Amino acid sequence: MSQNNTNFFEKHPKATLTIVVIFLLMALYGICSLKIINNAYTEFESKSIKTIVHQYYVGKIIDNNVGRFIKLREHRPNQEKFERPSRNYIRNIAPNSIERKYYRVATDEHGFIGPSQIHENPDIKIVFLGGSTTECLYMEEEERFPYKVGRALESALKKKVNSYNGGVSANESMHSLNVLINKVLPMKPTMVVFMHNINDLVILRSHGEYGYPDSLKSHLQTSKNIFTRYEFAKEPKPVDEQYITREFQRNIETFIAICKIRDIQPVLMTQANRVKDDPLYHRFNELIREMGLKHQIMVIDLAKEIPANTQYLYDSYHYTAKGSALAANIITKQLQIIL
Repeated sequence: MSQNNTNFFEKHPKATLTIVVIFLLMALYGICSLKIINNAYTEFESKSIKTIVHQYYVGKIIDNNVGRFIKLREHRPNQEKFERPSRNYIRNIAPNSIERKYYRVATDEHGFIGPSQIHENPDIKIVFLGGSTTECLYMEEEERFPYKVGRALESALKKKVNSYNGGVSANESMHSLNVLINKVLPMKPTMVVFMHNINDLVILRSHGEYGYPDSLKSHLQTSKNIFTRYEFAKEPKPVDEQYITREFQRNIETFIAICKIRDIQPVLMTQANRVKDDPLYHRFNELIREMGLKHQIMVIDLAKEIPANTQYLYDSYHYTAKGSALAANIITKQLQIIL
């Protein structure tokens, strides 16, 4: 009788153990990626369990003791990590434009992508602020244009130059304004170079404004969980193109005003691209040019200077190593005029 009552799991303990292990591994993978319960754009996509748990408990401590706070979206200071583009990412860009391997991202004490602090007491400090198009994640450290500009200017001007890469994937101009006020101003830089467009446009089209509390990217942070969306609104608002264009303009003018008040030289850059069918995107670049003329500051027009082909841009917005080198050359020649 006892044999008849024995179930499958008792008869096959090794198979049972294998099945349990497989399910646990699947669950662990799901928790790590969170793709099974969240949309494709998630801050947790490349984070370890340890990082997720740490962020959760730190968030709880802040909620219990502070409440809401402004989040500084930056790379963690004094960190070394290695980023690799996903297979899906590679499939959606120009063939053979970047290699699917691990790229080193090492930050300095301020969270800027290095090499940055070449000199302890530089003659010139230049900070580049922007999103992933400034960050230049998928290339070697010495190929990223903010670094190359610093080295080229040092050679041309015969002065000690530190250049700081403050680009962070998915950051829009309001994030960079927070970084400018809370991190860059105490550094007393000589110059800040500001390049934004597509991330602002995506957010403004989705949310209609820069205030979007129900997102992991929101500026004013409250408690979040794994179901909190990363970027896109559940129900996008009707787009008022005139209003969102004015909002983008205000952020640019805020950047210029802060820099001038603090005796920092502001520089704007348009965003090089391979975009053909988005008039509003091109209007944002044109607005950058207009703000430069209005406020009599330099605009480095990368959108006009860099050819819109796959040699220089592996997708609609991001540089190949060759594109980064060309951008660095253009920026260096322009900055020499005013430094």
